Amino acid sequence: MLNLGASVLALVVVACGGGTFTAEPQEAGTLQLPLTSTSPSGTVYRLVGAAFNITGPQAVSVTDTAADTVQVPLQAGSYTIQLASGWTMERADAPGTAVPATLLSPNPLTFTVKKDVPTQVRFMFKLPGDGTADVGIHVDSGGWVAGTIHVEVSDSSGPDVDPYGELVGKDVPFLISFESFTTGRDGFGVTTVHTSPVTVQFGGVPSEQLERVAASLEGSMFSFTLLRSGSGMVDFGGGRIENLGADIRLELYPGSLPFTGLLDAEGYPLFRPFETESPMNLWDASIGFAGTSDVNAAP
Repeated sequence: MLNLGASVLALVVVACGGGTFTAEPQEAGTLQLPLTSTSPSGTVYRLVGAAFNITGPQAVSVTDTAADTVQVPLQAGSYTIQLASGWTMERADAPGTAVPATLLSPNPLTFTVKKDVPTQVRFMFKLPGDGTADVGIHVDSGGWVAGTIHVEVSDSSGPDVDPYGELVGKDVPFLISFESFTTGRDGFGVTTVHTSPVTVQFGGVPSEQLERVAASLEGSMFSFTLLRSGSGMVDFGGGRIENLGADIRLELYPGSLPFTGLLDAEGYPLFRPFETESPMNLWDASIGFAGTSDVNAAP
């Protein structure tokens, strides 16, 4: 098992019933945005200068983020939340000094508020590692496969309304993040990468269906292959993540753009940052969609 050299911060955004406000009957919950967390080593991280734009049944801009946790009452429904530019990540013991961090998550992210049902959304950041923290923002070592799916066609074999039809013609950002991975050799010049349990996120278009898919795939393993090509090039051989019990599968097919790669002493590709384009299918029992995606990945 390889421990990855960088870290991922997860800014956890929780929408839940209750809160410190008086809600109207149609106001189902409170959006809670914890902005700090402590790692096991005792280092406290804070997202500074953050502003969030929330759209849906209500449109809300959150600019007062001085508190450790910000709370916003929201009506029931589907929303997007966007982290505006201008934020920095800091250690609490070094205020004013930014920690290098890159936002990985789709921005905006989607979430749904339901009465008395907690909902969790996480903004994932890449930054130098410092162990694992527990709440709000937490740190773990990690890599990712991310990109944007251009949904071209949906497929429903039943008589009911196609829940993915509304996505056709739209772009859906996605993120598959993981803490560690192992590699194996499968045939001549083929490297297989198996990740630890993953977190899956979708952004862009509000979709309860995609939120359900992301929740179902949470904790599954993602496997993909890298194939040696000619002249120092490497091909993405496709990959799959699935939940057999829920009959949900997200599949990336072989990429159309070889990329410059590194080989080990025996000629097998090493997992290094890469970009390519890949057809992608989502199968959700008897329904789903297909499209093309740009893909970027890093260990």
